[in-house]
Amino acid sequence: MAVRRCLPLFSALTVAVLLCASACSEGEAALGPAGSLGTASTTTSTTAREIDPAVIPDDLADIDEAYVQVVVDALFEVDAKATEIFVETKRLEPAAIDILRGIYLPEEVDRQIYFWEQDLALRSDELLPGVLHNDVQRVIDVTEDCVYVEVESDYSEVTRRDAPPSLNYLGLTPRIEGDDPAGLNPTKWMMFMDGIELDGSEPKNPCDD
Repeated sequence: MAVRRCLPLFSALTVAVLLCASACSEGEAALGPAGSLGTASTTTSTTAREIDPAVIPDDLADIDEAYVQVVVDALFEVDAKATEIFVETKRLEPAAIDILRGIYLPEEVDRQIYFWEQDLALRSDELLPGVLHNDVQRVIDVTEDCVYVEVESDYSEVTRRDAPPSLNYLGLTPRIEGDDPAGLNPTKWMMFMDGIELDGSEPKNPCDD
């Protein structure tokens, strides 16, 4: 699949902490493809109770905000297990990296590891072992092998800094055999993209590639 790779973005958590640290030092807190389906419809009879993140809908129109929200929530519950290990041990323990490998494609795992190294080295005392909550704002594009969404990330459980919610962008692709060798991922999806451009702008649509 052409989209099974990461983009040169910056970790949402890292950018949030960096920008917040800069703003706090000044006395204030701040943060800061075009397929036939377009933006997924928000009017659907599917409810969160009926959504199973372990099943990819046959109809791409059903990969809407409600469905993606359930998937994203499940993925970041797994991510939180790695965060807990990183924060409590202040090291990149193999167990934590193995958890990341269950939800991110290899290139994105490497990028996440890099930013965790920076965070643990520069501001480990500011990090908390919580869940990074992501509220799906838009399903920007959906194809058979790519889902591109805009989320609002809430950092309140993962940093002691006064970091307000900010926009972030996620790319999802269907999980294939071998993507999750430890069986940690409760969904049928992997993240190949998790971040923003350095200036905070929306990245190029990866589903166009």
